[in-house]
Formats: sequence, structure tokens, C-alpha cells
Amino acid sequence: MWGSIPQRRDHALSQRQTPNRCATQAPLAGTELERCQRQADEVTEIMLDNFGKVLERDGKLTELEQRSDQLLDMSSAFSKTTKTLAQKKRWENMRCRIYLGLVVGAVLLILLIVLLAIFLPQSSGGSSAPQAEGAASGSRN
Repeated sequence: MWGSIPQRRDHALSQRQTPNRCATQAPLAGTELERCQRQADEVTEIMLDNFGKVLERDGKLTELEQRSDQLLDMSSAFSKTTKTLAQKKRWENMRCRIYLGLVVGAVLLILLIVLLAIFLPQSSGGSSAPQAEGAASGSRN
């Protein structure tokens, strides 16, 4: 009940001020219209600015896409080059191992020949087989 009394009073005051409001409403409508026009202009300016930024971003994204395509091409070329180089180095390594094996084999063969040359004449000179043969030929005479 107490809450309805101020509402009635405000309503009554607003009804009394209605004729004054109509008299001042025309200048207020003009300023309100100007304010709305300024807001519309601001919104239009913001939208145009945003549209410009979108176009700028689109250009940057296109440039970025081109760069990424170039990087992809370069990475493919790099991958092929590394595979070719790795295969070449593998063959060089294999060739070096083969040469090393041949050198070690040749050294071992030379060492074997030298050892045989040193120890074979000594052991054949002191051998009893030729003496036995000479003794057998002496007794036949």
C-alpha cells in the first residue's frame, strides 16, 4: 500500500508536465536525432575501419600462405638432398671399409709370405727327409 502512493504521485506529476514536455520535445527530438546520426556515423566509421583491417589481414594471410608453400617446397628439396647425400656418404664409407679390408688383407698376406720365407728354408735345411734320401742312395751304390 505504501509503495503505490509514490507511483501515483509520479504519475500525477508527469501528467501535469506533459504540456511542457510537448513544447520542449521538438528541440529534444532534433538533438536526439543529431545524437543518433553521430552514433550511426561512428558505427559506420568503425565498420569501415574493421573492413579495412579484414582486407589487410586477408592480404597478410595470402602472403603467409605463399610463404608456407615456398617453405614446403624448400623442405621437400632439402629432404631429397639429404637422402642423396646420406646415400653418397654411405657408399663412401663402404668404399673406405673395402679399401681398409684390402690393405689389411694385403699386409697379412705379405706378413704370411715373409714368415713362410723366413721359417720354411730353415726348417727344410735341417730336415731329415733329404738326409735319409741321401743315405739310402749311398747304400745302394
